[in-house]
Amino acid sequence: MVAEQATREPDFTGTRKFKTIGARAFEVLRAHGMFMSGNAPIRIPVEELTDFLVDKDGVKKADVLTALRENPDIFAIETRDEVEYVVTTREGHPPNAGTLGITHSFAERFMTPEPKPVRPVRPPVVRVRVDPNWATYAVPDFGDEDDTVDEVDIVAASADAPTHLDAETVAPEPSLTAPVLDQSLPIVDLVEEAAPLVPAEPAAEEQLEEVVAATQPEVAVEAEPEPVAAQVAEPAIESVETSPVAEPEIEQTVEPAVEPVVAPPLVVPPVAQVVAPPVTAPPTPTFRVSDLSAYADEAVAAAIDERLASDSRFAHFAGQWMLEERVPRLSRGDLRRMKEYIQEQEQPLTDTTLVQDILNVRPNSVEFPLMQFAVNFRLSREHRDFDFVGTNGQRFWSTSGLPQIGTTRRKPNEIGTDYRFLLDEGASADAVGTATSIDHVLSFYEHSLGLLPYDAEMQTLLPRQVSDDQRAAVLTFEIPQSYTTYLVELRYPTPNRGGFLLGLDDFYADNLVPGAMISIAATENDGHFRIEYLPAADQNARLMELDDRRSARYLFRPATITCEVDPDWLISEDRFPRLGSERPLDDKVRRRPEAVVDATFVRIGIEDGDSFIASFPDLLAAVNIERPFSPTLLRTVLEQDARVTGDGSDTYTYVAAS
Repeated sequence: MVAEQATREPDFTGTRKFKTIGARAFEVLRAHGMFMSGNAPIRIPVEELTDFLVDKDGVKKADVLTALRENPDIFAIETRDEVEYVVTTREGHPPNAGTLGITHSFAERFMTPEPKPVRPVRPPVVRVRVDPNWATYAVPDFGDEDDTVDEVDIVAASADAPTHLDAETVAPEPSLTAPVLDQSLPIVDLVEEAAPLVPAEPAAEEQLEEVVAATQPEVAVEAEPEPVAAQVAEPAIESVETSPVAEPEIEQTVEPAVEPVVAPPLVVPPVAQVVAPPVTAPPTPTFRVSDLSAYADEAVAAAIDERLASDSRFAHFAGQWMLEERVPRLSRGDLRRMKEYIQEQEQPLTDTTLVQDILNVRPNSVEFPLMQFAVNFRLSREHRDFDFVGTNGQRFWSTSGLPQIGTTRRKPNEIGTDYRFLLDEGASADAVGTATSIDHVLSFYEHSLGLLPYDAEMQTLLPRQVSDDQRAAVLTFEIPQSYTTYLVELRYPTPNRGGFLLGLDDFYADNLVPGAMISIAATENDGHFRIEYLPAADQNARLMELDDRRSARYLFRPATITCEVDPDWLISEDRFPRLGSERPLDDKVRRRPEAVVDATFVRIGIEDGDSFIASFPDLLAAVNIERPFSPTLLRTVLEQDARVTGDGSDTYTYVAAS
């Protein structure tokens, strides 16, 4: 249950007159903002409010202004763009001018980074200290390897770092530069093991034995054993001559029944200096690089493409190359699903669509370009099931059994035969794909079949074939004025048929008439184009159409022209009245251009006995009813026909056979 809220009436100040005017002004403002919230500001220009109250209540304008100013707790006057407004709210007070606090809003917290955390003080690194009781042998300087060891002096070690010699074992500290000895072996064993390492001469061995015999320490026997520290230093080589070795005295306290074991001095062999043989760098392979500055870039690129194309280790498609072993492979199931998907859509599909819908790879994935190349390369090997009908920027794939793009009134092979004359009027190879836009006027033949000729002008705009064996390409034509896009099939010329474009019949029937002027512009995508026409004021005329419901014949019907047209190409009843009820020429007659020209003279020419007179623009527009004619082809036929004569002013006379 919702309880009704009671609206509090504000308390007005001033005299009774001004209170009444103030209450009336507040009612007007509250009625103006009846659907606003209680604190929402309600604004009305002061001039409009005063005029309203003056007209409705008959009060004075000055009294209204006085009533507004004497109630500052209810009304507020503010100026915006040099216009004064009276402002209040439904609750009867001026709106608060406070600002919304955003110090703790999500946006403020999102844009204000947190301070970096304070890292604790790094604790000092614990260093392992070595017990000073451990003795370390320092490697003596043996000099050059060619010097001969002649004298060994044994110097007592320092008292701060004594070396403890036990009666049974000696445990020297291994050094990084001296040979490492096993510390668990008795000193006699160590000497026996180390002795073979010293290639001493016989004279040196005798002197060593004498020194050992003369320096044997005396053994003192006491009641209690007392350890005595012996100080030993490593031998040092000073001169070539051999000097007696001074053995330090070793005091030992042993049991009476145990004889002391006196070890001969430890002789450390000199460290041999190994001289590494000089490292010879492998010879740097030399390559013969030819000077390519004299060749054009296109010639060098063509040579590289030819060389790579002959190597089976490389996979290539539309100017892209990759090692064949790194190209992902498609299973037979993937190929089958792609073919069925194209047939289900009943139109060619791009490689982008196949990768997304069949292989489930997203466009923002790093593998998407690789899978695109894999699809294009693998499908190009499946000639029996797939046909490439795309361009470099828009790669369409088609399969057999798809419905024909464009009109069904005439077969594509018959249309290609009609355009066979374009093989002699083609553009140069350097001009293909160089234009950005062209203008074209539709003929009756083109309008009725929804096509465009692949003539020299059109070749400068449309892309060339991706591969030499490509027969057709599917393009997209966008119509910005009707917000529609059509699939258009470009049939490339063959040795005995001309090229043309099919698929614009619906666009022509809905928007254009024969003689309409259109403009075709290229885009960044070489497979996408834009068509625009010039709109014009509506005009009514009787234009010729082909009625093929029962028996094919030409007739004139009322039509509305909403685009700009070229009068020389307009087929109207006022211009060619005798074309009404004419039947199309037989295919055998229509295939011969000279026969079509003769029939056109009889249809549209001004009769003068056995002669028919017609101008060149009229002939050009009329012959394009039966089959396509270019101005060059028409002039060639007129010059070669013996029954046609010209007067030099584009007027021709045809003499009919008797």
